[in-house]
Amino acid sequence: MKTLKLLSGMMAAAMAAVAMGATMIASAADPVKVTIGSDTQLPGAGFSVNVDLASVPSTGLSTIDFAINYDPSVIDVSSVTLGSIGNTGAASQEGDYGDTLFSWYDTGSQIVVIWATGLTDSNYWIKSNGTFLTISGTVDSNATAGSVSALEGAAVDRSAYPGGSANTDILFSAVGASSTVDYTASFTNGSVTVDGGASSSVVWGDADCNNSCELADGVLLAKAVASVSELSVQGKINCDVYADGKTDGSDLNIVLKLIAGNAKQSDMPITP
Repeated sequence: MKTLKLLSGMMAAAMAAVAMGATMIASAADPVKVTIGSDTQLPGAGFSVNVDLASVPSTGLSTIDFAINYDPSVIDVSSVTLGSIGNTGAASQEGDYGDTLFSWYDTGSQIVVIWATGLTDSNYWIKSNGTFLTISGTVDSNATAGSVSALEGAAVDRSAYPGGSANTDILFSAVGASSTVDYTASFTNGSVTVDGGASSSVVWGDADCNNSCELADGVLLAKAVASVSELSVQGKINCDVYADGKTDGSDLNIVLKLIAGNAKQSDMPITP
């Protein structure tokens, strides 16, 4: 379904650009500023970053087409949602094509984004600065401490699609009834950084990070689970025996078994 919507969105962008026939095409001097946010999370935890637009021309934008490159060994992308500035009312005016106004697709290393309307009435174009997108997903549970997935603005790699070809264009355009104005884009790239992470030196159950798993660690973890105190970043890694990015009662149960000798370090972490 997402692929169908993406293809529909690509067609909408193309139709918006060519339906005007022999119109005047101009390039604007001031670029649209695209700022991609950053986040830092533990392995297995969710992340969320905003993509904000600034210096949006007062006359508005009718077509936006670009991509964000990322490192799939560090993060998994689960959703891209449209921000407030993209809700212009165009979808309701486009009738049957309204659900193609905004499309996104994940190639496995690139997030493709298209917002395009065929409406020439600029009242339905994007005219405001603010949040255009929110990208959400999960940090890989095996990501190493300090590893970073850069989030880099780029042109869409159409060659990733059957029959597609390489592409060098990032589109920020205003397609009117008698003219088309193309804008350049200035990107401030973002990132997702792994806070803590998998390590060969982990001592499972070592809540106080003294390189041993003993009764004091069980007490410290129990307090953390009860929200009485908080573990350090490395302490959370050591006690996350289920490697799911959190420390809770399930982890405490296994750590107590480690302390009692009823579980072994070599059996950790526990995976589904």
